[in-house]
Amino acid sequence: MAKTLIEMQAAVREYGALAAKRQEEYVATLEKIESTPEEVKAAESARDAMKQKFEALSKEVKAKEDALRASDLNSEKKHGQSDREKAIDGFADLVRGVVSNNRTAKLEEFKNATLAPTTAPVGPTDDTHNGAWALPTNVSTDFIATPLAPNPLVDAAAHSAMVNLEIPRVDISFGDAFAGVQDGDTAKEIELKGSQVKFGRVKSKVFVGLSETVLAGTNLALTQFVYSRLQDGILKLEANRAFATTPRAGEEHMSLYDKSNAIKVVTAADKYSAIVAALADFEDEYADNLSIFMSRTDWFAIQKSLANGNTSFYLQTPQQVFGVPVHLTSKAVKPVVGDFSQYHVNYDPTTALFEQDKDVKTGIVSFVATTWVDAQVKLASAFRIADVVAAPPAG
Repeated sequence: MAKTLIEMQAAVREYGALAAKRQEEYVATLEKIESTPEEVKAAESARDAMKQKFEALSKEVKAKEDALRASDLNSEKKHGQSDREKAIDGFADLVRGVVSNNRTAKLEEFKNATLAPTTAPVGPTDDTHNGAWALPTNVSTDFIATPLAPNPLVDAAAHSAMVNLEIPRVDISFGDAFAGVQDGDTAKEIELKGSQVKFGRVKSKVFVGLSETVLAGTNLALTQFVYSRLQDGILKLEANRAFATTPRAGEEHMSLYDKSNAIKVVTAADKYSAIVAALADFEDEYADNLSIFMSRTDWFAIQKSLANGNTSFYLQTPQQVFGVPVHLTSKAVKPVVGDFSQYHVNYDPTTALFEQDKDVKTGIVSFVATTWVDAQVKLASAFRIADVVAAPPAG
């Protein structure tokens, strides 16, 4: 299946980080007095191979971006002011109205101004879901390439935008396949927690600081600046809550690490063994949808341990090593393995507000988005936390 532009851009960032890592390892090898010519050559080869892959993929991404821009320009020349231009102008005008006149705007006003559909996606099967329901979706899909700091949870978790959402735990999770898990941990959890997952509302605010230069700039520049930072902030809130080790009061249930969710911890003497043991610990119904969220620090440590001096191993991707998709994020302080479609984020589409706030100390005016959201672990049995426990001393 062909990769989307956003997926290719994410891969470029990952390749860039790996290329930088290979460069550091090459320099470290050169600086080691005891390094052999073979070790230096192998480190150089690993660095050059990663650099070549990074540059080649970067070239492909740039070509795709240029083609997309050219397509937009040709369309606009043929049809005058396009829907894209109208969306940009509508978004920019409302931002200036909120900031300059200290007014409050509701989400519907933004959606109408930017020609976005007012009907929210119905659930995780909707192909248009992107996790940022509090924002006009067509602004994102038409001309914003990607958030500043992509949140991998967006594609892995389920998202929806419904008021007073309740999900039938059994039907959504397994349907007819539930008969196959009647005696397992999933069935026991459903019996204990009940058949419905109910979503509440937690207030969330994202602030975008605006200078006079940005406000006085072009509509395109203003829209790109505000939208990308709003989306970046909203998606960061999702990830911060999902992987919070000390969640804020009232947000405990959103954290995969919090004891209230009772997610099983699988331990071993090292991170690699713990992750493999966690993968093997699931019921069959989850096997095809498993993925891993882990930090780059953990991955580099595993990579170094498994390589055992074989530099060619550094060309292996995390997915090739574990056999399932792997998402690298610094927020995952302990690796979490599971079917992340069982982690569900729901936005209330009727109560989002956009308003102005000024810091009198700095003079900076902020454009503020207030949203109401909740996230629920639908089935704790769909997740495992991989942790390290030191082996007991001999004797």
